[in-house]
Amino acid sequence: MDPRDLGRAYAGGRLAIGVLLVLFPRLVMGGLAGGRAQMTPALVLVTRLLGVRDAILGAGTLAAIEDGDASAVRTWMTYGAVADGGDALATLLGYRHLPRLKRFGLLAMAAGGAATGGYLRTAPPAAT
Repeated sequence: MDPRDLGRAYAGGRLAIGVLLVLFPRLVMGGLAGGRAQMTPALVLVTRLLGVRDAILGAGTLAAIEDGDASAVRTWMTYGAVADGGDALATLLGYRHLPRLKRFGLLAMAAGGAATGGYLRTAPPAAT
């Protein structure tokens, strides 16, 4: 897969996850909270905030790729990689409190996102 296709998939996936988090916070995050019924209004709010963040990062990255602006792509990829790195750090800090069967997957997704964003920052997908 070339960097442009990988960049589109990375950004499109982030946008899709963001939209799902905003629209269906109980469904998406209920497993981490101990079930949908355990999703308090505060957890719903935080889930939606995270979703808005990811949707903006995904949409901005896609727009930069489509514009063919390598500098803007690098900037958006940096933002995404830093956000994912922060998510990985937060996951590590709360690791022992997360459900056993989900914690490694969460850490792998966050670290993988940070690594992918970092790679795409150095191999900007705007180049055709």
